[in-house]
Amino acid sequence: MKLFVHPKSLRSALAAAWVVLCLGGGVVADAQEAGGEAVEVRELRAALKVAQEQAGAERKRADEAEAKRRALVGSLAEAVRVSEEQLTASRETELKLQALGVDLIARDSDTIEQRLLKAVRDLDISQQEVERQTGAIHRLSESFLKVLKASPSLPEAVRTEAEVSLAAADAALAEPSGADSDSLDLSEARIVSMDSAIGLIVFDAGRQSGLRVGTPVTVLRGDRPLYSALIVDVRDSLSGAVLQDRMADAGDVEIGDGIRLLPEQNTL
Repeated sequence: MKLFVHPKSLRSALAAAWVVLCLGGGVVADAQEAGGEAVEVRELRAALKVAQEQAGAERKRADEAEAKRRALVGSLAEAVRVSEEQLTASRETELKLQALGVDLIARDSDTIEQRLLKAVRDLDISQQEVERQTGAIHRLSESFLKVLKASPSLPEAVRTEAEVSLAAADAALAEPSGADSDSLDLSEARIVSMDSAIGLIVFDAGRQSGLRVGTPVTVLRGDRPLYSALIVDVRDSLSGAVLQDRMADAGDVEIGDGIRLLPEQNTL
């Protein structure tokens, strides 16, 4: 028995099958495309998370760097402040040493020796001038006294005034020797500053104690002499001296050591 299929029905069946096949293929393609989009989204999310973590780490490092910068700025400001204070103190010390006639640029023995020699020469010139003026005043006083005695007819008031003037002149001329013997007590004098690089010491006794430029002194520790020194500058209550010869091996000179005149020395 033969099965007869109408050609039209066959065509209809083939058409239906083709439609089903196409629809099925489209669904599969859509599913595959949807699956591909889900993978890309997951990859993007993972990349975004990594970028966020990196940004957070960078922000943390930036905060740490800022904290370090602020600390460095504070340290720099403190260093500048301390440096300015030290510079001011250094300038004050330099001015004090320059006032004492010490050259801070040319710190050599020749410069100090030349200054000492100049100070001694100036002292000699001053002494000679004082001696010349003292001699002139003595001669004037003697001559005036002779004239006074040779003029008995002078009024009593004039004679009295002349005698008072002569007595004052004699007292003024005799005052230095008496003052020196009473004021040369250096038992309380102590070194208050020093510069070991150039051998300069400053102690708390000066013109009021009868000291003069060129006066030789001794640096003492207790009763033991350490160094001899020569005064190169004298102020009212301070003097500067340059160390010369070591007198005992008892260490270096220190602040607080005592000062005495050399034996059998007096102010010049």
